[in-house]
Amino acid sequence: MKRSSAAAAAAAAALTSLMLLMLGGCAQKPGPQPGFKDQGALPYVQAHGLKVEVQLPPTFVGASTVIDTKAAQAAATSSYNMVASSGNSAGLAGVLVASLVNTQMGSGTLQRDAEKAALNEARPMADLLAGVPLQERLQQRYQQASQVAGFKQGEGQVTARLVIEPKLMLTPDRGSFVLINQVQVQDIAGSALYRMRIEVVSQPIRRCGKECIDDGSLDLAKVTAALDECIDESMRVLSTDLMQPTPPPAAQETLRYVLDGQRVVERGYQLATNGSYWRYRNLYGAVKSVPVPFEDAMSQAQLQKVYGH
Repeated sequence: MKRSSAAAAAAAAALTSLMLLMLGGCAQKPGPQPGFKDQGALPYVQAHGLKVEVQLPPTFVGASTVIDTKAAQAAATSSYNMVASSGNSAGLAGVLVASLVNTQMGSGTLQRDAEKAALNEARPMADLLAGVPLQERLQQRYQQASQVAGFKQGEGQVTARLVIEPKLMLTPDRGSFVLINQVQVQDIAGSALYRMRIEVVSQPIRRCGKECIDDGSLDLAKVTAALDECIDESMRVLSTDLMQPTPPPAAQETLRYVLDGQRVVERGYQLATNGSYWRYRNLYGAVKSVPVPFEDAMSQAQLQKVYGH
C-alpha cells in the first residue's frame, strides 16, 4: 500500500513537472540580464551627446518557440501512466528515476520540435529582409530616431556611445513581431552607464488577402514600415526611461492586457503612454511597449502623483 502510494506520488510529480515546463504553451528560457541605470547617465549624455552604434547579430530574425498544449498534455499523461504502472514492480528509487527520465525525454522532444518549427516559420521573414542592407539601414534609422527623440548628437572624441543590438522575434501567432533592443549607454572609457532590454511589439504585419482573409504572405513595405515605427518607439522609450526617476514601490502593480488573443499578466511599473503605445517596466528591469491598452490603467494624473511630479 505504501509502495503504491509512493508510486502515485512520483507519477503525480512527473505530471506536475512536465506541465510546469509547458506552462503557457511556450518553451522556457533563461531570463534576460537585468537592466540598470547609473544616476550619471542622463547628465553625461546631455553634456556630451551620443553616437549611435548598431551591432547587428548574426541572426537578426527569429521566432518565439511555441509548444502545442495538446502535445504537452499527451506527454504529461504518458509520463503519469508509465510511472504509475511501474509502482507494483519497481522500488521507490526506480520509480523516481523513471519519472525523471521520462519527464526529461518528453520535454526535450517537445522543445526540439518547437525550436525546429520556429526556425522554419522565421524563414519567410528572413528571406524577405535578405535583400535589404540591414546594417546600413538600421544604423541610419536608429540614428534618425535618436535625433527625433531629442538626443543630442555627439561630436568630437568625448561623447557617449549608444550601443544597440536589435533582434526581430515573430510573435507566437506570427502575425506581428517584437523588436528586442539590447541597449547600452557607455562613457568615453567604455564603461556602461545604462543597460536595458527594450521590447516593442509591432502592429500586425500580415497582408490582407481575398475578402480580407490572412493569406499568410508578407509585404516588404508593410514590414519595414512596422519596423521603422518600432525603432522610433524604442528611442522614445529610451529617452523617457533615462529621464524617468526610479519607480517607487507604490507604483508597482499587476498589469493586464490582451495581445494577439493571449492574455498577459505581469507585475511591473506602468510608465507614461505615448500615442498608441502603453509602456511598463517589469520586475526584471526590461521596458516593454505594447500597442494595446492595459486593463484598469492608471491615468496620466495618477502616474504623475505616484512618481511625484
